[in-house]
Amino acid sequence: MRRSVQKIALQAGERLEKIGRPGRVWVVEHLVKPVNQPPHAVIVADKNPNETRMLAQSVLCDESRYRRLRMPTRDT
Repeated sequence: MRRSVQKIALQAGERLEKIGRPGRVWVVEHLVKPVNQPPHAVIVADKNPNETRMLAQSVLCDESRYRRLRMPTRDT
């Protein structure tokens, strides 16, 4: 059974790693809701902020394509 997008939706700042490409980390820059389209997210390469992509959130939340990374914690 597939989870609904609302339950697994992304948030700005989340970090994702492309499956099969270790070390290829993307950061969700912002979310987009195109007219008559499913929700999308603009992602930016962690090591090259000039490299961006806009992908459907369903693709980014597909565990066979992308893996969510733990958010770095700030020491206070």
